[in-house]
Amino acid sequence: MGKKSVNISAKGNIFSIFSQIMTGEMEIPQSLEQIARFPKRRGAIFQMEANDKGLALVDVKSGTLKVYVLIDPDAEQVLDTKFFTYGGPVLTALADILCEALLSKKVNEIQDLSCENLFEKFDVKPDNEDFQTVAKLPAMVTEAYPEKKNVALAARAAMGSAKLKAHTVEGRTEADAQWEALSESQKLEKIEECLNDSVRTMLAGDGGGLEVLGIKDGTTLMIRYNGACAGCGAANGGTLYYIENQLQQHVYYGLTVEPELQLWNTGENYEH
Repeated sequence: MGKKSVNISAKGNIFSIFSQIMTGEMEIPQSLEQIARFPKRRGAIFQMEANDKGLALVDVKSGTLKVYVLIDPDAEQVLDTKFFTYGGPVLTALADILCEALLSKKVNEIQDLSCENLFEKFDVKPDNEDFQTVAKLPAMVTEAYPEKKNVALAARAAMGSAKLKAHTVEGRTEADAQWEALSESQKLEKIEECLNDSVRTMLAGDGGGLEVLGIKDGTTLMIRYNGACAGCGAANGGTLYYIENQLQQHVYYGLTVEPELQLWNTGENYEH
């Protein structure tokens, strides 16, 4: 696959992590550009949250990259993943790809996950420094899991069965079936209700807003920021995480949010 330099100016520090790309000082494989701009799994999972759900949280670090893996200790299956890094766009993209690949994996499958096979189609070779940073993580997750499982089992001992079920593989299977049974208009209706209750008032307080453009593949909500939110650095960081968290808690745990791309780009237009 080819590579290209990207020359796009950013306002403020919205894309500070991508400054080298945007000034043309660094090349990145084309296949990784979109992922690096809008990673789906960027964020964090906190131990308090894992304890509250009775789940095992494995958090491991390699270089500047930290990965969070949330595991159901009954099914020994990955329920959620997040990552955080101060590294560049290639590391950001590879971390996102790995986190996506870990979802729904059984613990005994994680160590056998081949990063070479995973990253091959993205034109990233094993001698790449970012590749090597990410490739260490599957074995680290597997090694750390037994201790984290014991922490989760201790937290479960103090939980009620109904609350516990809501965060297990069994509970999520039920939630998946209920969500898939809804029509697109029904899904959007539930989403709009949550946004009206929990999000739009907060955004309006700072002179901003958002518009729902549609839902892609049943789980990705496409939005357009309005007012002060259009061009605000937090709109693609803390604000975006807050919106996703509200929707995941109150509508469906598998929802993600993707802002309209052209709002983050002053030089080019992109289509989904």
